[in-house]
Amino acid sequence: MHSSLTPDAFSEALRRAIDPEHRALRLSGYEGDRPIHGEVKGNTFRLQKRRISNNDFAGHFFGTAEPEPGGCKIEAYFAPRLWARYFMRFWVAFAVITGVPLLVSSLREVVAHGMGDDQWVGILVPLVLIFVGTVLPRWTQRFGRGDRRMMIEFVSQVGAAKVDDMAAAVRATSPIW
Repeated sequence: MHSSLTPDAFSEALRRAIDPEHRALRLSGYEGDRPIHGEVKGNTFRLQKRRISNNDFAGHFFGTAEPEPGGCKIEAYFAPRLWARYFMRFWVAFAVITGVPLLVSSLREVVAHGMGDDQWVGILVPLVLIFVGTVLPRWTQRFGRGDRRMMIEFVSQVGAAKVDDMAAAVRATSPIW
């Protein structure tokens, strides 16, 4: 995106148009009633569409405004929050480190003595933990896919910006990990 505003003016316009993130006892977890909430620090921003529930795995819109002749260039992408990405790394590592030995042990027991009453736990639980750790982030990001165009148009409107390629902007995603 390219804006006719300076990076500071763009950041200020964006700051005025969103609700700041202040935790509150509401279903969405945040105060305010604007459709977009987030934070703007200097020339960087993180935005999220207000939802009924708080979903940190859904697409947050991260971006920076960099100066260029005649205004600023806005580079942005969609990704889960940093803590959510680190949590999923920890989850998968834990699931593999503890689950694979349990799975191998259970399978050896099944091969040696047949399927016992409790063997299904040792087979199923590790597989479910690994499955949840790899599929959950992708699945929950799909909840926010429909919001991407709306957030891009919001930033474009607030920041007097022109989107070069809307289809490419909607697809701009950082790796989940």
